[in-house]
Amino acid sequence: MIIHKHPKGRYLLLAPIVFLVLNALFFQHATKEIQNALLYQKYIEIVHATKVLSEAVEADPERPWQDYERSIRNSVEYLDGLYQVYAGAYKLVDGKLTLFSNRVYETSPFDPLDYEKLREKVFMQDSGYIIVEYLPDYQTNLELHVYFMWMPLHSAQNERYLIITGVSRNSVETTIALWISIGQWVSMGITYILLTWMIILLARFGQAGCQKEGDKLKRE
Repeated sequence: MIIHKHPKGRYLLLAPIVFLVLNALFFQHATKEIQNALLYQKYIEIVHATKVLSEAVEADPERPWQDYERSIRNSVEYLDGLYQVYAGAYKLVDGKLTLFSNRVYETSPFDPLDYEKLREKVFMQDSGYIIVEYLPDYQTNLELHVYFMWMPLHSAQNERYLIITGVSRNSVETTIALWISIGQWVSMGITYILLTWMIILLARFGQAGCQKEGDKLKRE
């Protein structure tokens, strides 16, 4: 075909492949962004749950701080029972943070206080956010998005409870529908075929045009 003889014709033949690669990269990035959005939504859910608990604890400043312990334990244990969600309630005992809520170990034990940066942060702020690297048994490395909050804030530091919650990509139960992924690849395949077919047709039309031009010159 004449398209092969043209200096830039060979590059034109690569256009469908380039398009296919760019399309694949786009869909890969779009899928990742959707997963990140779902993870962020999961994180916001545990943050809101922690803040609701804090509002309940802060509602009665006259109540002794010890009276909140049972309610805090029950609420935190409920959060910890959610799929792949970490939640722990701590209190200061002889100046040391001690876990007093029961944990649900879905994969392997996790102690957020093993991370120095988190330990430093919880004693500097009333609440905050940090990402820690976590490697569960028999799994790949995870980024755990951790939120912490002290309560009640109207009490002295040694009369407060520390709530630590965390989620990772494994916490997201909502998945992208399979038909969406299949549709993406089918769409890419059809587009690739149509683009290739159009280039071939253009090449044939170009070749036919050159032949007619040659025949005309011969007759003259």
